[in-house]
Amino acid sequence: MRTSAESCSICKLLLQAFQRYCDRGHEYIHIEETSSALRVTASGQRLLRFCTESKDAPRRPRTTSIGRPVLPDSDNRARFALLKKWLHRCDKSHHECNKRQGKSKTALPTRVLYVGGPRKPSESSAPDFVRLVYASEKSSLEYVALSHCWGDLSIEAKKAYCTTQDNIGQRLRQFRLSELPQTFRDAVEVTREIGVQYLWIDSLCIIQYGDNGDDWKNESGQMESIFSGAYCRIAAAAAVNLNTGFLKRDISTKYVYVQCASGKQFYISTDIDDFDNDVGKAQLNTRAWVMQEEVLARRTIHFSAAQTYWECGEGVYCENLTMLESSDRDKYFTLDPKFPARLLESGMHRTLSCITFIFQNYSNRKLTYPTDRSVAISGLVGRMASALQCQNRYGILERYLYRNLLWQASNGKLEEIAYDCHVPSWSWMAYSGGIQFIDIPLGEVEWIDHLRFDKECDCDHAIIANLAKFRNCTMKLHGEQYTISDHFGRKRGWIRYDVKDGKEPCKGQCIVLGRTMESDMQSDMQSDMQSDMQSDMQSDMQSDMQSDMKSGRERDMESGRERYRWDDMLSDMLSNTESYKGRYYLLIVRSTRVDGEYTRIGIGIIDSCCVLREGIEVRVV
Repeated sequence: MRTSAESCSICKLLLQAFQRYCDRGHEYIHIEETSSALRVTASGQRLLRFCTESKDAPRRPRTTSIGRPVLPDSDNRARFALLKKWLHRCDKSHHECNKRQGKSKTALPTRVLYVGGPRKPSESSAPDFVRLVYASEKSSLEYVALSHCWGDLSIEAKKAYCTTQDNIGQRLRQFRLSELPQTFRDAVEVTREIGVQYLWIDSLCIIQYGDNGDDWKNESGQMESIFSGAYCRIAAAAAVNLNTGFLKRDISTKYVYVQCASGKQFYISTDIDDFDNDVGKAQLNTRAWVMQEEVLARRTIHFSAAQTYWECGEGVYCENLTMLESSDRDKYFTLDPKFPARLLESGMHRTLSCITFIFQNYSNRKLTYPTDRSVAISGLVGRMASALQCQNRYGILERYLYRNLLWQASNGKLEEIAYDCHVPSWSWMAYSGGIQFIDIPLGEVEWIDHLRFDKECDCDHAIIANLAKFRNCTMKLHGEQYTISDHFGRKRGWIRYDVKDGKEPCKGQCIVLGRTMESDMQSDMQSDMQSDMQSDMQSDMQSDMQSDMKSGRERDMESGRERYRWDDMLSDMLSNTESYKGRYYLLIVRSTRVDGEYTRIGIGIIDSCCVLREGIEVRVV
């Protein structure tokens, strides 16, 4: 291949594609031909694509798609013409993408930025002035919403661009576009070029300083309606900070023009369609706030460093006119312009899986201020709770209360967030760091019905539950978990603390959330065995063993005798039978020293023989 590449343009292009793929750590490549590409068999990653420009369509091979072998220059008007065509087609053909959802049907942002129209052909430059306006003064308006990241700018540099109590008066009159960073200027240009006159940018449309945070507190609760109500969303994936912008790009596509002996004409070009890498792994999408912006927006124009992508309820399209198929099974649901309508129609298993994916993905994203963890996804969680017709408390959905509580750290330990107000210990929002949920197949656990949100108290941070405790077992640390063993040394389960706080370890107090389901035969066998054992032993042995079973399992140091309680002995005998396989899913708790009040400190899975359910109702806060 290297030898032939010296004289053959196609071999050279193919070799470059192979080398690019091998640079990612792949030693061997197995490729296959599809209708319009060569792709790697295992991963599906395309190496080369075949396309024909629309003007050559009559002379193209039947299996070759229409597309662009190279992208237009970043300042070429053809780029904006394509954006308008995407929007026009979606406006006319995609009914669901044009239907506002939830609060966005009537709600508008408090303020938007008026940007005016596009530059006229007779003008050498676009207008340099913009101004803030109150959306309530307009009977109706279409606006574009921007998703961006600040990057590594200093607080003083950020503050210079923000709307404050001091400069909002001037900004309501007008101010120069040149006062804004390049990313904001690029967003204004795109908004003008697609024919929309209003733009929403958080740091411009929300007062950031000088009002004790009152405006931010009010507007941050409106994110669900702001992004789902936007005409479209601009995602500045290429902008690593506010000053870099996202319209300029420095990437070239290599291609070869081919004409067959039969007269058919087409291009072979390097493939740059990599949405998962260009967009999914961009710095923008490491931000926690962007998660709900992405899911709630009805459609998005992604400006990546490689090319521009269009995303709506019908799929993802590339600037080179390719339509992409995602390997991410959750992508179909997060693309839903009516999210979570598709999810609810797919059944309980898919709904649970996608909710788990969203929470886990969000927990691993970055926040400038850790205390934003409980609000940066509030609009999205509120939408899910409304669709599920249940309460949401701090990222715990009442419909899936038990499963939502069974979270744990995904990488090491979590760190408690110092909120100004109380966030309950049973919520993953109380901590910073990635989380994962215990994967429990549907139908394998019977959930205990005593657990519920405390709805009789004015506060919303308590769960009502029944207290339980460990019995006849010991704990030993192994890595991040404690192994639970019975008094014979047999492993009975594990517990894991949420944080390393230096406090005393748990005293064996817990909340039982559920137990593993047993077959009817196992249950009947255990019930019959327990009944027979109890009857026989009580009649034949109770009198002989009465003195040895008065005060529970404990060793009398003076006489060397062991004495057992009746229920402990029965538990020991049951635990040795094959039919005894019940396991409890637990929250590990610790007393707050307020009567009847406990705080969560971890989770665990333990054999039921090692847990005594006391039936005492308590509050977990």
